[in-house]
Amino acid sequence: MEDTLMLKIADGDQDSFNTLYNMWCRRVMSYAFRALRDLHEAQDVVQETFVQVYKAAPSYRAEGKFAAFVLRIAGNLVRHRYRNARYADSLSDILDDENLPTPESLRYSPEESVLDGIDLERVLSLLPARQREALILVANGLSYAEGAEMLDITMEAFAQLVLRGRRTLRVRMEKASDFN
Repeated sequence: MEDTLMLKIADGDQDSFNTLYNMWCRRVMSYAFRALRDLHEAQDVVQETFVQVYKAAPSYRAEGKFAAFVLRIAGNLVRHRYRNARYADSLSDILDDENLPTPESLRYSPEESVLDGIDLERVLSLLPARQREALILVANGLSYAEGAEMLDITMEAFAQLVLRGRRTLRVRMEKASDFN
């Protein structure tokens, strides 16, 4: 369906663009927010992503899944923000063991997703950026091949990122649950 919409967008059909945007904006927002942990930056990524989707419509080829196409654009924008010094500083801060969640931050809050008292979003934010990104891509339904293509690495390297991310996440969750 997305491929058909992209063809119509290439012909200037604004309704098709609106339909495509409505189908994908939440998923892109979810990806961007989980990767960046900043609502305003994530909203900017969504806007920039769909501007690029619109501009790419005339040259779009339905060779792969649309999900890989749109998330590749969003991923490039997210990685650009990682290179921003502000994010480099905040990423190094959250990887410091002193910044692990406190018992108070692990308590249930309706605004946060929690599992057995552990704030999964907070624990996910403790992962190194590349591991977090690989896990988010897999959680968004991309195959290892699509994720590897998006990150411009081999499928084996992507699989290793996912494996290390899962291991790190497990260790971080165990540390966090020790606070309870």
